[in-house]
Amino acid sequence: MEVTTRPGSVMTSMQTTKLVGYPWSDLFNLVLDVKSYPEFVPRCRKVRVLSHRTTEPGVTIIVSRMTVGFSVFEVSYANRTTADTAGRRIRIEALDGPLRFLKAVWRFEPRDEDHTQLHFSVNYEFSNPVLAAVASRVLDAMFGEILNAFERRAAHLFPDGNSAGAAHRRG
Repeated sequence: MEVTTRPGSVMTSMQTTKLVGYPWSDLFNLVLDVKSYPEFVPRCRKVRVLSHRTTEPGVTIIVSRMTVGFSVFEVSYANRTTADTAGRRIRIEALDGPLRFLKAVWRFEPRDEDHTQLHFSVNYEFSNPVLAAVASRVLDAMFGEILNAFERRAAHLFPDGNSAGAAHRRG
């Protein structure tokens, strides 16, 4: 994982890539299932889906409010998740809350039927430098562990390669 912070700024950028043993479509649907994040995403405490709609074939937009934290400290913000099946990409953008800026992108690059190169990048900046000093630890830890969390979740949901895609191909 590569992490960069601009000097004199509270902007943080992270990007990481990992080859995982699951079909891209299963991973895509797993990432798009935002309401399940509190079950497995580190430091994600609560997600409330505010709207869920399909704007055109293969494009889904979910607006949700996510609460992340540790101990007694919590940060809550609304975000828009835009999933593009044809582009094999999911984009997340903060709409409010303590973040001046948040953009995250998941890209799903199929390697073969059962393997995907998973790319995750995030850029964020808090609007308040004091809050950034405390809250950035929460987000750094969450985003730093995110690929592993999703891979563990996939292993839990699709044990022994029994993913939805694998079952579909066998059927």
